[in-house]
Amino acid sequence: MGQDNRHWMDEPDIGSGEKSPGQREIERDQQALNTPQQDSESVSSDDDVLRSAGHLARFTARRLDDGMYEAQVYVRLAREPEVAETYIPAGSFATEEQALAAARQRAARALREQEF
Repeated sequence: MGQDNRHWMDEPDIGSGEKSPGQREIERDQQALNTPQQDSESVSSDDDVLRSAGHLARFTARRLDDGMYEAQVYVRLAREPEVAETYIPAGSFATEEQALAAARQRAARALREQEF
């Protein structure tokens, strides 16, 4: 009975220089931020992403069926793929602008108070 190595076919070889999908996603997020590494107390921003040291907080406003907007925050380590995000609801609001402002404040608080 031989060993079945087919499940290893889709994985990059160690030392090959090939990047996994998670590594490519992390690089994309880091390039999108385009900011130098900062200390753990400061928070940098790029539209809908806040960064503090090694963590990212992505925020958005999603339109609900009743016309309201739900403010949503997703926090994760910068080196982890999006599937490892922690979801933090930030409330429902009448306008998209209010929801985005609340989500941004909640994301900043999550990073400041290390809620991950």
